[in-house]
Amino acid sequence: MTNTHANNCLLADHCSLAGTAKCNRTCGAFIALHGMTGKSGRAGVANIPSDYRLVTLANSPARASQPDVYKNVDAYVRTFERMFETDAERIKSLFLFSESPGTGKTTTASAIANEYLTQHYIGSLKRNRQPLQRPVYFLDVNNWQTLYNEFNRANIPADVAERASREYYRQMELAKQAQYCVLDDIGVRQATEAFRADLHSIINARVANGLPSCYTSNLPIEEMSQVFDARLYDRLRDHCAVLSFSGTSKRGMRKK
Repeated sequence: MTNTHANNCLLADHCSLAGTAKCNRTCGAFIALHGMTGKSGRAGVANIPSDYRLVTLANSPARASQPDVYKNVDAYVRTFERMFETDAERIKSLFLFSESPGTGKTTTASAIANEYLTQHYIGSLKRNRQPLQRPVYFLDVNNWQTLYNEFNRANIPADVAERASREYYRQMELAKQAQYCVLDDIGVRQATEAFRADLHSIINARVANGLPSCYTSNLPIEEMSQVFDARLYDRLRDHCAVLSFSGTSKRGMRKK
């Protein structure tokens, strides 16, 4: 590609204009996905962390170290075509697990989310449909729990508690409603019953409505029954495939 702007667009691998003179920030498809700034649009509101906002299955740094996982993930994302078929078999959820942190789970989950986003956008246009503004949502469960703790601590200023509370419930509703949702680092070890109930409500709503999710955890799925409860474990494993990541942490080794 002669135009490096293609490196800033999730659609580049699917676009015949990528790398040409027309590949620039005024492209309508680029604006639809990334906004005028390159950090907004449909990709921006998906809430995928900035480090992973342009990660795809093709360029994922985890692909080389997790070949078996990516063989399954490549097959999995091909099922995303079913999002446009009313009577098709439902898209499964995924549970990405490794005992060690930093093996590529969040990277891979982000790549999967970006793949769903691009397939939804391109597929909608091919079918003369208006793409959803937020078909994908990324919920960082640890950060979400931090918001919960922020408005439940003693002696918190009212305005701080209100801001945290509003953001907490906003994220909860977005996670419930998105066509595809990543729930990152779901194996939180210390949580109140109220927080567990809220997390369960997200998973329950998604499973009940046949909405696929991608969970990541440093705990095996079987331990979810101990971390949370049997109800949450049953919901997590419902129509869900488990992929195990091998090796130790690769953090700090990625090229800038």
